[in-house]
Amino acid sequence: RAPFDLFEPRKKNNNIKLYVKRVFIMDNCDEIIPEYLNFIKGVVDSEDLPLNISRETLQQNKVVKVIRKNIVKKCLELFLEISE
Repeated sequence: RAPFDLFEPRKKNNNIKLYVKRVFIMDNCDEIIPEYLNFIKGVVDSEDLPLNISRETLQQNKVVKVIRKNIVKKCLELFLEISE
């Protein structure tokens, strides 16, 4: 069953938690996952990001773009595998 607020764009969910070297950085990281995958829940732990990263530098970091691309690719692969 789908959640009752699945298609409500105004509500922000705390779905993805960002860790760097096992240190908690951010609870709701919108830069990591696109809006259309807002139902995905998980943890991202990266060794490549600096520990003192701020929200502004997170938006401009190339490593975050690579992480985002890989998460989307992995999610779509898993959806395809589940559908078969």
